[in-house]
Amino acid sequence: MTPVTSHAAPTRPRLATLAATSIVLAVLALLLTLWGDPLSLSLTGSSLKFALGTVLLTLPPAIFTALLLYRTNLLGRSLLQTLLVVWLFLPIYVHIAGWRNLFGPQGWLEIASPFDPTANLIDGWTGVLWLHSLAAFPWAVLLTGIAFGRGPAALEEDARLDVSPLTVLLRVTLRRSWDAVLVAAVWVGIGVFGEMSIASVCNVRTYAEVVFTGIPLGQTTTETGLTVAPGALVIIGLVLLAAWVAETVRPRTVDTPQRRPEPLPLGSQRWLWSLAVWLLFLAALAPPIVGLVYKVGITVDQIDGNFVRGWSLIKAIQLTFSSVIIYSTELKWTLAIAGAVSIVTTLVGLLLADFATRTRIGPWCVSLFCAALFALPGPIVGLSIAWGTNRPWLAFAAPLVDRTIFAPVLAILTITLPIVTFYFWHALASQQQLREMASLDGSSWWRTWTRVTLPGNVSMICAGMLVGFVLAANDVAASVLVLPAGIDTISRRIFGLLHFGGEDNVAGILLMNLFAVAAIATLIRYLAGRAGRTDFGDSLP
Repeated sequence: MTPVTSHAAPTRPRLATLAATSIVLAVLALLLTLWGDPLSLSLTGSSLKFALGTVLLTLPPAIFTALLLYRTNLLGRSLLQTLLVVWLFLPIYVHIAGWRNLFGPQGWLEIASPFDPTANLIDGWTGVLWLHSLAAFPWAVLLTGIAFGRGPAALEEDARLDVSPLTVLLRVTLRRSWDAVLVAAVWVGIGVFGEMSIASVCNVRTYAEVVFTGIPLGQTTTETGLTVAPGALVIIGLVLLAAWVAETVRPRTVDTPQRRPEPLPLGSQRWLWSLAVWLLFLAALAPPIVGLVYKVGITVDQIDGNFVRGWSLIKAIQLTFSSVIIYSTELKWTLAIAGAVSIVTTLVGLLLADFATRTRIGPWCVSLFCAALFALPGPIVGLSIAWGTNRPWLAFAAPLVDRTIFAPVLAILTITLPIVTFYFWHALASQQQLREMASLDGSSWWRTWTRVTLPGNVSMICAGMLVGFVLAANDVAASVLVLPAGIDTISRRIFGLLHFGGEDNVAGILLMNLFAVAAIATLIRYLAGRAGRTDFGDSLP
């Protein structure tokens, strides 16, 4: 079978593409400085500052974790990979609510910021950086881990004759995959720039947050002080960055097969490094869970005229399970929207992936299309759909927009489609030779598709469908501005309640959400493992 790779050693064309992208971004930055209004410049600078801060805070531990998790014989490696997949799909509001219930305003262990004693640690810019880093960490590990598992095994084996395994990881594995580290940095930066949930809850003004908060108040971009030209330049810059990421991580056919390197033995230091990675996972995932468990079981009793705070296990269990009934309406709408998005994402993603693997221009078209979708900030997506569907010549479609889930499904597709398409693309690219053999035997495209591609990739398709479902169910930023009256999702409901402090019933539904995501993420990893190894799915099995 023709070997496929997504992260080979850096090549001259890739360096040239990076240089050209950097030059264009510099020109866009100059134009933004010349044309930008004070508010747009301030908000863009603030968003870039938080994006850069998140990258610097996230990448070092992510690289360290990816090297050990995917390239060594770490203890509990399989379980850690499962936890990473759960972490990957953990809703962002679980991080927000859990950490703020524990350390935030009115939390159990309320802690002041060391930089500003009048502010809280999980609030303001410290809260934004910390919570964004927690949400971005598993993606950074995924993207770098895929690359670290690539490359000729002979180089590492030769280096092991002279130096220790850890030195091999740093001087050979990491050095050959510097472009993957840059991809992870850009991916995290784009995600932070377009996300508004954390900034909104932590009371920090960013570009996406101002667009979001202005629209519910009935303001247009002009009324919020933002102008079109600077916003267009920012979007173009984000799309260019995302296009470079897409071009870098898309599958490529190599001339000669490469044997995958075996996990490097850590020897006597295996226990030490395993403990370090386990402690990192524990420090990141345990506090929000503890915060939610504390909040859902908290009790306040009046004893001798004084209010005494306590905790009840019975209340925690009862409220956690009863929260499904309390938020049953929101859960039904969430399942309906996420299910519709999952089906559409799977169908369109498969067709795009097939187009990318069968045609000469397909890779460029699919990469650019997915990059454009991925780069668009969620509130901009919602605003664009709301503007486009309210044109007079679309008056006949008003019932479809105002009374159905059409608009939120369309908005969420911009989140799910790029990721699922690339997953399918890598899986189908690894089977390209099989389809070529079927074509040589006279099989038509439709016959090959229905008799070879689909039946042979049931597990992969189911895994991609579940990925789309989880991402859709977790979305807030893209769909919140286009939800019709009378339709509310659990994500939007929780996001609204978090602004007033997470109550115990909110903590209950978040715990149920956490259990559901853990179960689905584990199933995704199992299905991806059954589907066989692919470039984009190596970290899942």
